[in-house]
Amino acid sequence: MTSVLIVDDKEDNRYYLQMLLQGSGYEVIEACHGAEALVKARQQSPDVVISDLLMPVMDGYTLLRHWKNDNLLKRIPFIVYTATYTEPEDEQLALSLGADAFILKPAEPEDFIARLRDVEMHVARGIPSQVGATSEDNLLKVYSETLIRKLEEKTLQLEQANRELERDIARRKEAEDKIEHLAFYDPLTNLPNRRLMLDRLQHSFAANARHPMHSALLFIDLDHFKNLNDTKGHNCGDELLKMVGVRLQSCVREGDTVARLGGDEFVVILENLSESVEPAAAQAEAVGEKILNAIKQPFHLLGEDYYCTASIGASLYYKQDMTAEELIRRADTAMYEAKAKGRNTLRFFDPVMQATLQARLQLENDLHKALAEGQFKLHLQPQVNAAGEVLGAEALIRWLSPNGLVSPLQFIPLAEETGLIVPIGCWVIEAACDLLLEWAQDPRMAHLQLAVNVSAKQFRQHDFIEQILGTIISKQVNPERLKLELTESVVLDDIEDTINKMNVLKEAGLSFSMDDFGTGYSSLSYLAELPLQQLKIDQSFVRGISSNPINAIIVQTVIGMANNLDIESIAEGVETETQFQFLKAHGCKLFQGYYFGRPVPAENFQVGTLHPITFMLGS
Repeated sequence: MTSVLIVDDKEDNRYYLQMLLQGSGYEVIEACHGAEALVKARQQSPDVVISDLLMPVMDGYTLLRHWKNDNLLKRIPFIVYTATYTEPEDEQLALSLGADAFILKPAEPEDFIARLRDVEMHVARGIPSQVGATSEDNLLKVYSETLIRKLEEKTLQLEQANRELERDIARRKEAEDKIEHLAFYDPLTNLPNRRLMLDRLQHSFAANARHPMHSALLFIDLDHFKNLNDTKGHNCGDELLKMVGVRLQSCVREGDTVARLGGDEFVVILENLSESVEPAAAQAEAVGEKILNAIKQPFHLLGEDYYCTASIGASLYYKQDMTAEELIRRADTAMYEAKAKGRNTLRFFDPVMQATLQARLQLENDLHKALAEGQFKLHLQPQVNAAGEVLGAEALIRWLSPNGLVSPLQFIPLAEETGLIVPIGCWVIEAACDLLLEWAQDPRMAHLQLAVNVSAKQFRQHDFIEQILGTIISKQVNPERLKLELTESVVLDDIEDTINKMNVLKEAGLSFSMDDFGTGYSSLSYLAELPLQQLKIDQSFVRGISSNPINAIIVQTVIGMANNLDIESIAEGVETETQFQFLKAHGCKLFQGYYFGRPVPAENFQVGTLHPITFMLGS
C-alpha cells in the first residue's frame, strides 16, 4: 500500500486529506510542521509527501529545500498543496526548489487523486513531473525576492498577532484578578468573605502556635434587619450592610479582619490581644462596645434616618485549642445569648453556653434520628360547637423519644432553625391524610375536619402546593376534610405569594384557618383578600376574658368581625365555664381547650358530644 506523508499545521486540513486518501487506498502519515515531517520521513520512508507552505516552526519552502538536499529523501515525490500563496511566483518558486507538483486548495477530490497518481506514474517511469527548467541564477533571484516579500508579510502578521496576544493577556489577567477577588471577597461590601476569613483564622492559629497570644473572634448580627428589608426593600437593606461594613472597619486596628459571612452576619478577628486572658477579654469587650456604639448611630437611607442595633457574641482563643468552625460556633452561641438578653449588647462564650450548645447538638442529632425512625406521633385535641358536638380536631405532633416525651416547645424551635421543620411538616401532612382515610371508613368520623399547622418554611417551599396535593391524591383523601392553619406572620410575609397559594389550594377543596389571630402583625387590611374560612382567637386573649376588660373587648371585636365577614370563629385555650359561656354568648362558633378535652393519641380520639364533666372524669 502506498504511504503518503501529510504536512499541515491545521488539524481539519489533515483530517480531510486523511479521509480522502484512505478512501482511495493510501496509508497516511501526519505531521503538523516541516521539522516533524523530516523526522517522520526518515523514520517511516513515505512514498509521497504532500505539504502546505505556511506553517509554524518550519514552513513548506524550508522543508522542500531540506528534502531535496537530503540523499535519502530527495527521490520521494514532493507535492505542494496550499491556498496561502496563489501568485504565479509562488508556484514558480516551489517548482524551482524541486517540487513535483503544485496544487491549489481547494481541489476537487477526483482531480486531487488524479494529480497524485500522475506524479506517482511519472516518478515510476523516471520522468520529471514538473515542467520547464530555469537557470541557477534565475532560481536564486526568484527565491530571494519571494522569500524577502514573504518574510516582510510574515513580520507584519507576527507584529499584529503579538499586539493581539498582549491585549488578550491583559484581558485574561484582568478577568483572573476579578475571579480571584470574587472568590475571596463579598461582592456587596467588598469585605473578606467566609472563605478568606477562615484562611486568615488558620494563619492566626499558626501565628499563635509560634508566639502564644490570646486573640478573639466577634460574631455580629444586626437586630431586626429583616424588618428593614420588608418595609424599605432589599436595595435599602444592601445599602445599610455596606455602611455597616465601613463602620466596622473604622472600629478595629489596621491588621484586624472584618468579614461578612452573609445576610446581616459579620465576623471580626482581633489578633494578638495579650499574653494574659483578662487583658485580652477587656480589649475584645472594648472593641465590641465601640462597634455597638458605632452601629447605634443613625444611618441615612432614602432621605431619612434609620436606627439599628446589633448583638455581638465573643469567643477568645489561644494557640489552636479548637477548630475554626468550633470557634465560630462558640461566638455564634454567645451572640444568640446576647439577643436573648435584650439585644444591643455583647456576651462572651462560657462553659455554661458550651453545655447548652452540646445539649442542642445532641437534640438536633436525636431529631434527625426521630424523623428517620418514625418516633413522631399525632395527638388530637377536639374542636366542638356550642352544643359540645365534636366537628373536628387539631393535629398536634408529639415526639416519643427512647428517653421519654420531648416537649414541642423544646424541639419545634430547633426544627425551625435547622430546616428540619420542612420534612417534619411533610410527615404531619401524610400522617393526617392517613388518619382522614381511616376516618372516611367510619360513618361516625367521616364528617370530621382535621386541622394541621403549617410552618413558614414549609409554606414558602416552591413545591408546597405539589406536595400537599400530591399527598391528598396519592392517599385518596377528601380535601374538604383537611384544614391548614397559618399564623399571621406566615400569611403576611409575602402576601401576594400567600394569596396565590391559598387560592390554588382552596380551588382544590382545602380550607384555611388563621392561627393566633391578633398576636402578630395586623392583618386586618388583608382579611377581605385572603381566602380564609376560619379565624382562631389566640388563647392569650381567651385566658384574660374574665379578668381583663380589654381582652374581653378584643375577643368580642374579633368574633363580630369574623361573623360580619362570614368567617367562622374558633377560640382556643378554653379552660373554664366562664370563658365558654362568654364566648358562646358573643357568637363564637367553635371551641377548643382543656375544658372540652386534652390532646390524646390519635388512636384514642373519640367523637360524639363532649361534656366538661365527662371529660374531667374520663381523663
